[in-house]
Amino acid sequence: RREAAKRRKQAAIAKQKNKTAEPGDLPPSSSSESDSDDDAPANPNHTAKARSQASKVAEPAAAPPKAKKGQDVSQLSRREREALQAQQAKERYQKMHAEGKTDEARADLERLKLVREKRAEEAARKKAEAEERAEQEKSKADQLAREERMRQAAQGGPKKTRGKKKA
Repeated sequence: RREAAKRRKQAAIAKQKNKTAEPGDLPPSSSSESDSDDDAPANPNHTAKARSQASKVAEPAAAPPKAKKGQDVSQLSRREREALQAQQAKERYQKMHAEGKTDEARADLERLKLVREKRAEEAARKKAEAEERAEQEKSKADQLAREERMRQAAQGGPKKTRGKKKA
């Protein structure tokens, strides 16, 4: 028993010596004095154990497990089953939302309809204002032209010729 424990301990030590350095690992105490501060890890409090736990937690959250066609849902763990059900519910909701059957989709469509009506009214109002402005400018130009002709006539300017008007 003691020999087996001793072999396991030696194997663990050998494995640790052969392990490559990862971010957050502290350098061995003998080489720490010779290395510069640039080689020091960003945070010496980060340990390999903490990194491995963090990666285990991040993986299931990133990609919830999906039941394969041949896999029985009852064989899944409670968390996997709940994650699968949540994913399916989300997909059903998105499908119904795309078809416009959810309350949120109806509200969105109603809001979109109001926005379109408002934009159409605004465009019609702007068009009417532009036409009115053009009409006012035209009448103003006509009046200025009449006044100019009257001034020329009062000053004894060139007499009007019969025939076509000059533009």
